[in-house]
Amino acid sequence: MQHVTRIALSTLACLVRLAATAAAEELENVVGEELPSGARVAADSGNPAAGNASAAASELSLSNYKMELLLVALAAGMVVNYFRGSRQNADIARAWEAPISQALHANFSLVGDGSQVLERDSPADMLVYASGRRHCKFAQGHLMLRARQDPIASLNDLIAKTHEKLEIEVTMDDEAFSGFVFAAVPHRRAKAVGRDRYDVSTFAKLTSNGKISSRFAIFSESADATAQLLGSGLEQLLGDNDSLLEEIYITDCPSEKPETHEFKRDKKLLATIRLPAPADDGIKRVRETMDFVFYLVDYIAEGIAMRPESVRKLAKAREEAFKEYARQAEQEKQEALAKIVADRRRAELEEVDKMSPDQRRKWEEKERKRKLKKEQSKRTRRVK
Repeated sequence: MQHVTRIALSTLACLVRLAATAAAEELENVVGEELPSGARVAADSGNPAAGNASAAASELSLSNYKMELLLVALAAGMVVNYFRGSRQNADIARAWEAPISQALHANFSLVGDGSQVLERDSPADMLVYASGRRHCKFAQGHLMLRARQDPIASLNDLIAKTHEKLEIEVTMDDEAFSGFVFAAVPHRRAKAVGRDRYDVSTFAKLTSNGKISSRFAIFSESADATAQLLGSGLEQLLGDNDSLLEEIYITDCPSEKPETHEFKRDKKLLATIRLPAPADDGIKRVRETMDFVFYLVDYIAEGIAMRPESVRKLAKAREEAFKEYARQAEQEKQEALAKIVADRRRAELEEVDKMSPDQRRKWEEKERKRKLKKEQSKRTRRVK
């Protein structure tokens, strides 16, 4: 903290020095300009030096630099707040790094880059990566703290009652489970999620469950998959009003509507965990919630066995939803094929132009036979 204070004071000193320089420049301008009327009277009375000094003192009065001083104080305050807020977030991140690291190392063989677990993306954002686990390709984490270094963002967080949270996104193996969409989100966000997320709005519907806490809204595509998923212990977690689990998504489709047919359909498990104060009890609860999220990876892959009719229904829904993209892909394929044929024909005609008359006659005869054979083939197909 002493280092931060020294930096802030140095910055403040620079700002004051700049203000003093500006004042000195203005003094030079004042002395060089025509004297005010009061100073002129004093000069006429036989004391010109006193008149100049009086005018300069009047111009350099602190009351004339209220705006400049206010801006200097504001800038200094923002600098101090930035370093202090960044330092506070760094301390909080260090407090969470150990339990996050323990949970990840217990479930993955590779965590972070080998030297550190949390990678600083901004003063309020830390990232983490892990891989080397069955049923999944990799996992990414995002530790989202309050923007204490930014007064405006801090005020917005205070008004919106934003919690600090940890987002975990697990990209599962392609064959890990039959594709379905499930989501549990806070009720206040249900409308936005049902409108803005492509996977939820396209495939899932809002459902009710008496055993789930009223603070959650459930989106389900398959009753079969949802019943088995809730049987994993997720129902108890979502039924606890004090649960740290804020949101969870299980999906095999993109969250945003694809613009082209070339889009990834990664199967993902996404969970958002609310972070309490990093005390012993809070750390324990976060660790338990993280362990449950990673347990779900295995449960989804090994514990959910949907009926064949449910799987067919899910596949049909995707076929219908992606029909437009299938047509687009086929059209692009036909256009690419037509371009290849046209390029070959153009190259062939260019070669014909270079032929001798005798070679050209042979080519024309060959071309005539090819067209005749093609017409005969068409007539044969029509007869059949």
